[in-house]
Amino acid sequence: MDIQSHYNQLWIKTITNPHPEIDMVQTHTIYLPELCPKSQNPAQGSSIAIRYKAQSVLLELFALDKYIKGFIGHQVVRDIEYFVQVVGMECASALGHAVEIEADIHFNQEPPYGLAQKQHIVLTAHPTSPNVSD
Repeated sequence: MDIQSHYNQLWIKTITNPHPEIDMVQTHTIYLPELCPKSQNPAQGSSIAIRYKAQSVLLELFALDKYIKGFIGHQVVRDIEYFVQVVGMECASALGHAVEIEADIHFNQEPPYGLAQKQHIVLTAHPTSPNVSD
């Protein structure tokens, strides 16, 4: 079911799975844009993967891309850990079941915000009670 994000007001849309009887695992790997204009993070090469067992619906690609870009310069979801958790919770809510999220985050190494490290975040998110619309 389609849901409107509580955080950026954009829609996470779904499409009907034409063959839900087939065992299928879907993974969407999204290359992340620079979400923070000030620190210029995450750096190029960062990605988030959303993995789930396909059931009656699948995440719609174009809306998912727009939804992720909706966090550029966000004033509330600023930490990368928070961002990854929010994406997981909202995608799980749209699908109606758990999703696994795996994020590989590279950071800008240039001063003044440079970090000589990267993050690998793995989580399982479950549906919450979002604003739901059919």
